[in-house]
Parts: sequence; C-alpha cells; structure tokens
Amino acid sequence: MANVYETGEEVFERIDDAFIALDAEWRFTYLNERAEEVLDLTGEDVVGVSVWEAFPEAVGTSFQYEYERAMETQESVSFEEYYAPLEKWFSVTAYPSETGLSVYFRDVTERRERDRELERYESIVETVQDGIYVVNDEGRFTMVNDAYAEMVGYDRDELIGSHVSLVVDEATAHDAATLEAELAAGTRSTATMTATLECADGGSIEAEATFSLLPDGDRVGVVRDVTRRRARERKLELFERIIETVEDGIYAVDDDAEFIVVNDAFCEMTDYDRDELLGRHVTTVKDAWVSERAKRLTADVQAGDRGEGVIEFELETSDGERLPVESRLVPFTLDDGIGRCGVVRDVSDRKAREQELRDRIRQQEVVTELGKHALETQDIDTLMAEAVRLVSETLGTDYGKVLDLDAEAGELLLRQGTGWDEGVVGEATVSAVDRNSQAAHTLEATHPIVVEDIAAETRFNGPDLLTDHDVKSGISTIIGPTDDPWGILGTHDTERRDFSEHDVTFVRSVANILAAAIGRQRSEEALRRQHERLSALNDINSLVHGLSESMFGLSTQENIKQLICDRLAESDSYAFAWIGILDDGEILTDAEAGIDDYLDDLTLEVGQSPDERGPTIRAHQTGEIQVVQSVDDDPRYEPWRDRAEEYGYRASASVPIGDGGEFYGTLNLYSNRVGAFNDEERDALQRLGSIVAYALSSVERDRELQRERNRLEFMNRLLRHNLLNSLNVVDARLEMLDGRVDFEVSDHLQTAIDRTNEMSEFVEMVREVTNVIGSSDEQELGPVDIEDVVTSHVERTRDSYPAAEIHLDPVPEVDIVADDLIGEVLDNVLVNAVQHNPDPAPTVWVEVTTDDDEVVVTVADDGPGIPDDEKADIFGRDAKTFDDPSAGFGLYLVKEILDSYGGRITVEDNQPQGSRFRLVFQRV
Repeated sequence: MANVYETGEEVFERIDDAFIALDAEWRFTYLNERAEEVLDLTGEDVVGVSVWEAFPEAVGTSFQYEYERAMETQESVSFEEYYAPLEKWFSVTAYPSETGLSVYFRDVTERRERDRELERYESIVETVQDGIYVVNDEGRFTMVNDAYAEMVGYDRDELIGSHVSLVVDEATAHDAATLEAELAAGTRSTATMTATLECADGGSIEAEATFSLLPDGDRVGVVRDVTRRRARERKLELFERIIETVEDGIYAVDDDAEFIVVNDAFCEMTDYDRDELLGRHVTTVKDAWVSERAKRLTADVQAGDRGEGVIEFELETSDGERLPVESRLVPFTLDDGIGRCGVVRDVSDRKAREQELRDRIRQQEVVTELGKHALETQDIDTLMAEAVRLVSETLGTDYGKVLDLDAEAGELLLRQGTGWDEGVVGEATVSAVDRNSQAAHTLEATHPIVVEDIAAETRFNGPDLLTDHDVKSGISTIIGPTDDPWGILGTHDTERRDFSEHDVTFVRSVANILAAAIGRQRSEEALRRQHERLSALNDINSLVHGLSESMFGLSTQENIKQLICDRLAESDSYAFAWIGILDDGEILTDAEAGIDDYLDDLTLEVGQSPDERGPTIRAHQTGEIQVVQSVDDDPRYEPWRDRAEEYGYRASASVPIGDGGEFYGTLNLYSNRVGAFNDEERDALQRLGSIVAYALSSVERDRELQRERNRLEFMNRLLRHNLLNSLNVVDARLEMLDGRVDFEVSDHLQTAIDRTNEMSEFVEMVREVTNVIGSSDEQELGPVDIEDVVTSHVERTRDSYPAAEIHLDPVPEVDIVADDLIGEVLDNVLVNAVQHNPDPAPTVWVEVTTDDDEVVVTVADDGPGIPDDEKADIFGRDAKTFDDPSAGFGLYLVKEILDSYGGRITVEDNQPQGSRFRLVFQRV
C-alpha cells in the first residue's frame, strides 16, 4: 500500500485551488505548492507561524472575521476579499474542525477586473438610452429600436422603409456613404461619425453614431452608445467559458427540483449521461434531506440572510457509490418560479487530508501536553510512563517502551512500558551491543528506525521481547544525543503498519522531550549540589558579618568564643563547633555548642606521632586551616572514622584563631555535607578566624583604653578642683580691693577681675570639652534653635569687637542636633575671623542655609586668608596653642565638637580675599 502521507501530499499538490491548513491557534500546518505560488512564500517560512503574524494586514478584515466565524459556528464559510499587500482578490472557502481550519482559495483578480469592467458597461447601458438602427444598401431603415425611435420622435413603423434622409441631411448621408465604402473595402471595420438628426417635431439633436457593415451588406449603427449590447455579449461569453473550463460540477434545477442544466464535470461525478439527468429529480443523486436543506438555504439567500448556501453531503453515483462533495448554491429567477444553481466539488481528497491533519494536530497536542508535563514534574519515571502511554494511544499501537541504557553492562532495561505482559516492565533487558538486535541498530543509527514488517526485515532480527509479543511493526529512536544516548523510545504493533513521516517525527519529538527532561533533571541535580555549596558559603559569609557586629559589643573573651560556637552550631551548614586552646601541650575545650563534652573521652596532645595527629593538632602546629572534606574517603581520618559516624558528621575543619601575632587557639567545625569546606568556604572561615582573633585582642585593648580614660578624668577633676578654688580665692580678694585703690590702678584691677572670670569660664569649658573628647559616657545631644544661637553669638561678637562690621543674613527657623558647646563653636569661628584680620575694621559675613537633611552656617571674612598648603592642618591638635584661653581651643576644638554632633567643618578661599568656613550640622 502506498504511503498515506505521500499520497496526501500528491493530492494536495494536484488540486488547482490553493490550500492551507491552520491549527486551533491559527498557526500554519501545511501549504500546497499552489498556495506558496499565490502567496509568494514557502511553507518553510510560515509553518508553525500564526497566519496573523505572517499576514498582519489581514487582521481586522473579512479574512479574520470569516475564519473566526467558521471556527465559532463550526460551519464552512465562503467569501471574496481583496488583500492589498498582494494586490489580489481571493475567492475563499474555509472548512472548520475542532482542531483547525482548512482553507481553499483562488486568485480571482482577473475575474474581478472583468466583472468590474462588465459592471461599468452595464452601468452605461442602464443610464444611457442607445438608439440602434439598420439601413440597407438603398439607405432605407430596415430596423430601429424604441430608443432610436424615441430619440428622433418617430414611430417605429414610420421609420421602417423610410430613407435615412428622413432624419439626416444630404451631407451627412454622403459622409456616411463614404465611411460605408471604406468599410466595404475593408480599410476599417467600424466607423464613427457625429451628425445632426432631424426630429419629427422639426427639432434636431446632435448624435454620435458608430456603425459597421452586416454580412449582407446592410449598415448597422448604434447612436450614442453600444456598451450595453457589448457588455451582454462579453458576459455571455464569460459564462460560456467558465462552464466549458471549470473542473467542478455545475447544475441548475427548476422550482420542482428537476435538473435543467448539468455540465460534463457533473456528469462525470455521478456517472450519468446528460440526457439521463435532465428532467429528473435531484434525489436521483442525493438524499431527500439534502434537497430540503438546499431549498432552505436558497430561501435564505433570496431573503438576503446569507450570500450563498453551502452544504456538504454524499453524492450517489449511478453504480451506488457515495462520493463526499460540497455544493455552493444560489437562486435564480425563472418564468414560472425560482430555481437554483450550484457548483459541486469532490471533497473526498480534502476529507482524507483533514483526517490526516487531525491526526497531526493530535500529535502536536500530545507533544505540547507532554512538554508541559515535563516542565512541571520532577518524577522522570512518571513522565516516561505517560510518554509511552500517549504515544501508543495516539498512533494506535499495541505497545510502548522506554529502554534505559547501561553502557557498562551493554544492555538496555525496559524501564517503562505499556501493553506488555505482567512482570516484563522493570525486569526485561535487551542487548545494546548485539548488532542483530533492533535496539543496538537504533543506538548506532543517526535517525529513527521504522519497521513495517519485522518478518521481512533484513537489517536485524527481532529480539525475544518483541517476538514473544507477536510484534510485526514499529518505530524506535534514541533518547538523547547520538554520541551519548540515554536510552531508546519505541512503539510497536501486532499488525503490519505503514507509518508516515509525521508519525516518525512525532515519536522523535516525544523522545526529545524525554531527553530534555532527563538532561534538565541532571542539571538540576548538579545545580542542587552547587546550591548547597553556595548556601554554605552564604551562611558563613552572613555569619562572619553578623558575628563581626555582635562580637565587638561583648566585654570578655569568653563571651566572644561562646557566641562564635553558638552561631555556627545554629546555622544549617554545620552540626556543631568548639574552640580548642593549648594548655601544657594538650588541647582543651574552651567553648562549644551543638554538642556537650566532645573532648571528654578524647585526648589531643601536640606531641602525638604524625599518624595520630588530626586536623585540630595540625592547625595548632602549622597555624593554617586544616580540612577533611570526606571523613569516609580521607585516609588521614581513619583513626576518628568511628567517632564521625557516632556524631553524624561527614566533613570537618579546624580554623586557626590568629591575626599574624597572638594565637588564641582553633575553631573546630563539623558538617554533615560531603565535600564541605571548599576553597571559597575555607577563605571565609579564615577571615572569620582573623576577625575572632581581632575581637579577642580588642577586648584587651578596650580595657587598657578604659584605664587611660579613668586616669584622664581623674586628672581633669583634680585640675578643675584646685584651679577653680585658687581662682575663687583670687576673685574674692580682687572684689575686696574694688573701690579701695587709686584711680590710676583701677583699670588694672578691672582687667584682673575680667581675666579671673574668663579663666573660671575656661575651666568649666574644659570640663565640657573633656566630656566630648575624653569621656566614655554617652554625650547628650538634642534640638537647638539655630536662629537663636547664631543671632545671640553674632551680637556677642559685635559687642566684643565694636570696630568689626559683621553682616548676618536672615536665619531660617530650624533646629539642629547639638548641645551647650554650640556656643563655643560659633565663638571660636567668629573670633577667629576678627582676630586674624590685620585690618582694624575687619568685615565678616554670616549666612545660614538649610535643606531636608543638613543646616550649613557659613562664616566668611576679608582677611589675608589661609594658604592652600596649611588648610589641611588648621584643624589639627597642634594648630593652635592654649596661650590665650579667652580665644578657646581654636579650630581643633571646633572640629572635635562638630564630629561629636555628626557634622563637619571645611575651609575654602573667599572671593576676592579672605577665608570661608562652612559648619555643617544635622537637621532635626
């Protein structure tokens, strides 16, 4: 039997109509050669592509509307539409099914152009009344039409037999005779002239006459226009040509449903002679219900409810065979009723193609369904079982199988299957190396193996698995790449089968889905292992970061060590942890978590023999991290392998706690992950060891710093106490002298009093500054009104330096983060701007600006400025001495106070001269 697929292809290509097949998603599944020619493309360009993507200009036109209507109603549609991009008219008939649309179409551009031309002529004929006449060789009318008679105003009887001179003058008659002679001589076939026609009422009209000679020599003329007659002639010629050349059957029946016209093609379809059909009832060739249905469709067309009627039925031939056909019919008017005519097309080939398309669509649906399942499931065996079931159901075969290749054993296991005897699936094997087996042949081939009849097969023999189940035909293909196959997918039947190319492609597509799923599972497994490694690395990095923040808040080394062990044991990456320290040659537990008394029954001595030295001892000896990634495989860990099994860990690491100087012991970690402690994880643990060492050393440094702070605070209090007492005594004595000294020394006495008060204020200010830069207590900051403090201290500076000109721009009402030392900051900067200006009348500008986050106080002067090479040093501790207490500690004090506020101070050149200080505060 010829291959079904190839036969279908040949039928598709033989039909004159262009044909395309669309699936339910509007994607092309097939085009015949005629369709490719008409649409100016190839099937390779559009198969699998949506018709609306391939022809976007068709969206929103009758093509989309009619196609969607056909799918929605599941009724065929026929229409004609113009497609601008191709500049063509198409006659289209679309047949729907649940899985797609079969579309037949023809290029009717030429016909439409002829129709338009016909319509133009008909329009002319309908709107222009043409006069027609015939005159004999004597110049007498032998025929005129009513239009001509009406045109000249004579009755027809008056014109017949009359000489043309009745309506034209002698000159016109002469000119007409001259043209007629030319016609008779053959120098022209027609002649046209314009003349004045004399009417019966004495009037006249100008007329154009076109005339020629009849075979008998008479002259026939058309006055005004001959379009209608010529149009009718062309229309009749066109109809005759269509009927003569069309390959479809054409018929017409009268009001009684009896044949009145049939063409040769219709006779050939029914196997009746024309004489046998004419006059007989349509039920001669079709069932009665078809005739009733056709009658109702004709009535709908006549009522304007539809453009044409379309009906599919089986045409019965003279020998009783039934032929599937499609008939398109329209009504026409008869003298005694309404008849109908139709075009009948043999659709048996189309039906076969549609079935083939349905089969292919089902295969595509299965591939899609299985592909979706493959993406959703992680169970490969369930997917394999579903695959073999769907392949067998779709192809209608008895058996399906998935063979799992064991390359080392040289055999394939029937891992999943359907239809096989009980106990075969999961147990039966076939050779993967025996060249006489179909399985081995499939593994060596680069394409699927198709068997139509295994009994006639010469390439290999059927294995017992197939012969024991009476298999005769089937398809087998590898799963995976040809150079590294995973196994084989096969389907078999107990009957001889001719599998189509689409069937083979279907099986191969399912095999590809299985291969992709297997490959994805293997990749996911590799990714899972990689994810575990990355998760461990992420855990340790997060742990390092978290511990770095937590450790430095602890006050003792014991707390830090215990925190390290607790956090590590709480993570998902490690089972337990302990810190070991060296004490008189023996390693002892200093802290542990996740386990109790790990070393109680184990002695670790640094002096042990090399064979007895584990990771912890080696880490203490070398100062380097020691790792065992698999306690089962590492021969050095054999002495402690039973201990690892007892405590349930698979890998271990011992991390030195040191920062290049002091050594604080080792951090020992245990994990149930085989392969733990890779390079990245080791690096992270080494960083952790360094951080822990730094934290431990920081505890000692913090204690020493605290002792220094305490000493500084004691000295500060002692200084304040003694100095303030002495100043209070001096002040009291000076107050006693006030009013008792001579006028000449009174100014000096006042100066001494003022100086004593300034020194007292200075001592109190030293106390406050010490709280900022030397005390361990928390500084109390709060909101300060910048307008109030700037305004008051500017006024204070003006009072102290009346020669100075100090400009203050309006200050915004905002609060800054500060304390009582803000006044000292402003006084230092303002006094600095005045005192370091050699001009006896210096100028200072003060400006306050703000944004959402900060408040900036700018103090600019017109003094000598600060050299660029000194700008970076003016805020240092040694930039100003304490010789003038009334001037404050200077810019170093300003910077320290601003730092304590979370602010900053900068200096830049003022223009055209001087310096410009910017004090930046945090806004409340």
